[in-house]
Amino acid sequence: MPGKLDPTSDRPIYKQIADQLRSAIESGEYPPGEALPSEAALSGTFAVTRMTVRQALDVLKAEA
Repeated sequence: MPGKLDPTSDRPIYKQIADQLRSAIESGEYPPGEALPSEAALSGTFAVTRMTVRQALDVLKAEA
């Protein structure tokens, strides 16, 4: 992780990040009970603002 983000896609960046985090969780990269990286770390990894990361995490939380 991470894959590439597509700024030209119709899918918002925060949803692209949520998709990649979901895939990483499902593949076992982040096993059950293990914390995800911090917002600041994910912000750096994806080169986006913390607000964008927070939106992505909110999407995943809503699915739980």
